[in-house]
Amino acid sequence: MPLPVVAVVGAPNVGKSTLFNRMLGRRKAIVSDMPGVTRDRIAAECDLFGRKVTLVDTGGMVSGSSDRLTSQVREEAMKAVEEADIVLFMTDARAGLTPLDLEVAGVLRTSGKPIIPVANKVDVPALEGIELETCRLGLGEVVGISAEEGRGLDELVDRIVRALPETHSQSGQGGVPVAIVGRPNVGKSSLFNRLVHEERALVAPVPGTTRDPVDAMFSRAGTVYRIIDTAGIRRRARRGEEIEWVSVLKARQALEEAELAVAIVDASVEVGHQDLAILGLIGQRHAPAVVVANKVDLLREQRVPIRARLQEIARALGFSSYVPIVPVSALTGEGLDQFLATLEGVREESRRRFSTAELNRALQEILSEKQPPSDRGREVRFYYMTQAGGTPPRFIVFCNGRQVPEPYRRYMAGRLRTRLGLLRSPLVINFRRRRPVR
Repeated sequence: MPLPVVAVVGAPNVGKSTLFNRMLGRRKAIVSDMPGVTRDRIAAECDLFGRKVTLVDTGGMVSGSSDRLTSQVREEAMKAVEEADIVLFMTDARAGLTPLDLEVAGVLRTSGKPIIPVANKVDVPALEGIELETCRLGLGEVVGISAEEGRGLDELVDRIVRALPETHSQSGQGGVPVAIVGRPNVGKSSLFNRLVHEERALVAPVPGTTRDPVDAMFSRAGTVYRIIDTAGIRRRARRGEEIEWVSVLKARQALEEAELAVAIVDASVEVGHQDLAILGLIGQRHAPAVVVANKVDLLREQRVPIRARLQEIARALGFSSYVPIVPVSALTGEGLDQFLATLEGVREESRRRFSTAELNRALQEILSEKQPPSDRGREVRFYYMTQAGGTPPRFIVFCNGRQVPEPYRRYMAGRLRTRLGLLRSPLVINFRRRRPVR
């Protein structure tokens, strides 16, 4: 069974993301003095005095607006309330109750969910007591805290734990983590929503709509995936733009934590430097990956042959030639089944294990075809090879410690990939000095 869900809601700029990060003990949600930074729902597993919950941060709820993006933020917050077991309603104690606080409280009261009112920004002892104004909302006893300083957090956590339902399992979320990466506005959020069959990630024609990584679970053929939508990775993010800079870092972090990567390129335009840089990031961490050539529906409108464009993308990504490329339209769902089947195939390959005997037969065959070049006149000798743990497949070649040049390393990787049937998975070869076995 899933973990209990605790949602943090309230008006903009009351400290929801600061509380979210404080309770997690790490910076997952972006925090800024600028109101409205958080737009999507952000969920993470959180340990509260030994009880595990799914903590959800939401965008600031505002009054009805004709702005589509603002309306979507409000809708996302309301969805979080609907799915929550407990709602933390945050206000700014120093600012006092506002008409917007009263409006949001009225909406929450009709939800029927357990609500814990939280008055934030009680940062020093001299301010203790100002949270009592929040009692006017009639939502029960108010907890005064300082999310920034950590004051009052023990009392808040104790209130949450006492209000938690007892019927939930304490098992973790699990799932195979998959990071969706790509430059801005290539359709990452559209693919994410298509996969989870829900409008979880905000979609707008403005590049940079997604700022925080957003994740959700979905299953296929008995495998549960936790897919993570990330902010668009720009080739250069200026440090002066704090939110953009942090978004890029978070996308990189999501890639580091993922078991699989989905790199999206816009098939309706030529492959650019940013696309190549993103594939380079995937290559650096040896991430099993699938390239999604999105927007093939636009190719038909442009009367551009899909096969020709895929060949062009393959040439541009030649340094990662083993990565499969799948044509998709996230808008219409075309190619989605092929993409998911390919993703599962890459996952299975990346988890394969080989016996030492099998690996050494492959090593001897490679050496019989081509010996490694000498190192400054000294012979390079390989003794045997084994597989280390983890994904993707990692192999250790024990040798006499002489330098193995990069061209021969690439040659060995290519031959191993062919002989072991690892046609779509990266592999890692490390060379370690060892005396020959007698």
